[in-house]
Amino acid sequence: MIMLEIASITWIVTSAIAAIGVGSALLMLVVKMRHQGNKLAQAKQQIDALTINLTALCAGSVGANKRISRLEQHDRELKSRQDNIESRDQHDQSYGEAIQMVRHGASASRLTDELGLGNHEAQLIVRLHGMKKAG
Repeated sequence: MIMLEIASITWIVTSAIAAIGVGSALLMLVVKMRHQGNKLAQAKQQIDALTINLTALCAGSVGANKRISRLEQHDRELKSRQDNIESRDQHDQSYGEAIQMVRHGASASRLTDELGLGNHEAQLIVRLHGMKKAG
């Protein structure tokens, strides 16, 4: 009977130790899960903050793209206007040169050959600015 009681007590002590070990392991798992849960919550907060920042950056880039497009369009318009002004200045310079040549006796054909003016333009300049013949 004493042997039975010792065996029972041994079994009870062993079971109690095993239960304490299992309980300790479960407690450690609960603590680790809480810690991981806290880390997960922090990560979620960081992701939310990054999402807000990314959304703001995207909105800003859309606005910047619109401004860049407007500036590029304005640049193209300015270049076109500058080309037109330069072209007009070349024509004005050609006409000025043609008038000087006609005042020095140049003919319409010389104007077309040397300055690249059209025949009608050259004749008009000769008529308007050429020397008047007495007569």
